[in-house]
Amino acid sequence: MTATAAAAGSRRRAPRPRDEFDPTPWPLALLCGAAGGGCALLAFPPYDLWMLLPVGIALLGAGLLVRSALLAMLVSLLWGLALFIPLTQWASTYAGAAPWIALGVFEALYIVVFGLLARTVMVRRGLCLSSAIVVSALWVGIETLRSSIPWGGLPWGASAFALAESPLLNLGPWIGLAGLAFVVALLGQLLLFGALALLGRRRRGFTGFSGVWPFAIAVAAVLATVVAPHPMNRAPSDRPSMTIAAIQGSMGAIDPVSYTMPEDVFPNHLEVTEDAITRAQQDGTALDLIVWPEDSTGWDPRQDPQLAQQLTSAAQEAHAPLLIGTQVRVGENERLNQSVLFTPEQTTPYAYSKRHPVPFGEYIPLRGFFSQLTDKVDLVSVDMVPGQEPGVMDLGALGQGQGKVGILICFEVAYEPLVHDVVDGGAEVIVVQSNNALFGDSDEAIQQLAQAKVMAVTSGRSVVHISTVGQSAIFSPEGRQIDFVGHWEQGALVADVPLRAGITPAVAAGPWVAIGLGAVGAVGWIAALTGDRRALARPTPRRRRRGD
Repeated sequence: MTATAAAAGSRRRAPRPRDEFDPTPWPLALLCGAAGGGCALLAFPPYDLWMLLPVGIALLGAGLLVRSALLAMLVSLLWGLALFIPLTQWASTYAGAAPWIALGVFEALYIVVFGLLARTVMVRRGLCLSSAIVVSALWVGIETLRSSIPWGGLPWGASAFALAESPLLNLGPWIGLAGLAFVVALLGQLLLFGALALLGRRRRGFTGFSGVWPFAIAVAAVLATVVAPHPMNRAPSDRPSMTIAAIQGSMGAIDPVSYTMPEDVFPNHLEVTEDAITRAQQDGTALDLIVWPEDSTGWDPRQDPQLAQQLTSAAQEAHAPLLIGTQVRVGENERLNQSVLFTPEQTTPYAYSKRHPVPFGEYIPLRGFFSQLTDKVDLVSVDMVPGQEPGVMDLGALGQGQGKVGILICFEVAYEPLVHDVVDGGAEVIVVQSNNALFGDSDEAIQQLAQAKVMAVTSGRSVVHISTVGQSAIFSPEGRQIDFVGHWEQGALVADVPLRAGITPAVAAGPWVAIGLGAVGAVGWIAALTGDRRALARPTPRRRRRGD
């Protein structure tokens, strides 16, 4: 073998440099965790500083670049607590401080799991494009898990719900909630790469002023979404819109002990309904459907002839069916949360039962166990049981005009599979009936309204989101706000609501975007485990002093 060949073979066998970045000092890492969670919080309503969500994820990544896995766990926990405890403050309104804090801590544990997985990838693979993709996919996987497990999960705080006022939402009809989460996390990784380079913390790849490039790519990607085309989403050929009146009657304060609905909820909604009908008739507007919110009639008005007659009379006056929200007893210890249609013909031909009751809010899972921990479970004395069928109401088949209306109740609007179910079932518009009165003056109402807007865009359907006390609004399939009523106000949303019959790519893909990205994250993490690289730089030894 010649000397030249031997040298070439030696070069081929030489390992690549393994040190890519300096570890983050522990005080700074903890600060990154707390500050990153705070940035993420400010991305959600009522602040709507959506651009801070990638910044928050970048700070989390910086805090994970430490030598100790235990320290990385603490950084992740701080990040999760800084986001979820204030974000879910609304839970304390009826449940008290202890359950609220427990909920925030539980949600933060998912961030701890993500932090450990992401740290493994970044430390073993280094900061490169492949690791950025894997870490972003892991973010999607953990967010999907948090939105699904346990007891159906809680999507509150999902990345996409911070994008209601962002141009990134234009990608929603194409890639859905999981795709939006991936984009946000990838932007966060780019910001992390750029910041480490500019701060001189990187040894390879983008270093020094070359770190400007990741920032430039991130900004350019966001600007490009401003002109992202919307999928062609055709209207039904025979009816491009439906005239809907959604009624926000408001009410007095809920009893802080029994949490029963005040007696004025029904008469308030009836009064606003009559006013809306009168104005519509004066304007020459023919209503196709009137919608009341969740819990707007208390217990089932079909069992109360007087209430039923008042609802029927309103429908007869409007020459349009009336969809109300009510509670229906099932035996002694269970109930259904239902939407019931009252027609001018004195019939109730359709009812939808809420499919996803909220654990600890509408029913108590493992009641015997949790009753040993807190007496707060007694606030939910009658457990809600789930319905079985998606809420798709075909008005034509019911002899009540034309149009297929998808129905979701309150928190169901946050669950992408439930939204997809009604669209797949033929819904041309989606109605969300909600009761936000239990959450007082908290930010729950405006956060839920942002979820409705995001789901309108991703599903390609107009969303009529109507609450007992607000905030209520109608959104077009493109996310345009058509009408609005504020918090604790009385009023009616009346509009020609656009109908759609096409399917967006996000709905067509269903859960496969989340499954695919989650699989990429899992495979990438396993591949990182099998490697022997370490991207953290070794500590620089101190120079020996003279005389040592």
